[in-house]
Amino acid sequence: MSKPAATLVRIEGHESLWTVQRGNLRCNVVGLEGGGTCLYSPVEKTSGVAAEAAPIRFLLAPNHYHNKAVPEHIGAYPHAKPVCSENARPRLEKITGTPFGSLSALAEALPDHITLLEPDGLKTGEVWLRVKGDGGVAWVVTDAFCGVSDKNTPEPALGFLKTFPKYGLADKEMFSAWVQECLEHETPNMIIPCHGGIARGTDLKADILGLLETL
Repeated sequence: MSKPAATLVRIEGHESLWTVQRGNLRCNVVGLEGGGTCLYSPVEKTSGVAAEAAPIRFLLAPNHYHNKAVPEHIGAYPHAKPVCSENARPRLEKITGTPFGSLSALAEALPDHITLLEPDGLKTGEVWLRVKGDGGVAWVVTDAFCGVSDKNTPEPALGFLKTFPKYGLADKEMFSAWVQECLEHETPNMIIPCHGGIARGTDLKADILGLLETL
């Protein structure tokens, strides 16, 4: 069975955040200061859909595994700047043959309500976004969390991507401490992962803490 056609959908409660989903994979589209957008984790065969959010100024590979769609999007948007974290750059450049810039230019282009986060304790160079809006605070994440759908529950639950503990973690205590420190300052009411559905709710802090105990 073919995958449903991808469409650009605004994230409720966040005016400068959209999502493009193809199958179980998601690309998030982030509005920038002064116009234009950044694609967070471009997904294969969605560059035409992302054109609805043009002009696209940045292509963010949010860890070193999310690289398959980079060539397609560079071809579609040759003026967009590919960027990634310092830790993700060596493997990304080796796999794609594309030079990646640092996150600093993107950080300067983000509006005040969107912040780049680089979790401690990971080995993939993963980058998150913290997005504050009328709907509360959302975390846009890559492989650390995923949305788990179940026919018995109306909304996706929060989980870890199966490959994350083995391939994503470098130091589970460090990662866990970093996440807990973030939660001391605020609790997101939305987790938008690259894999699976969007997890929503006021009890996400308890869900996250419970997951950390399983690492």
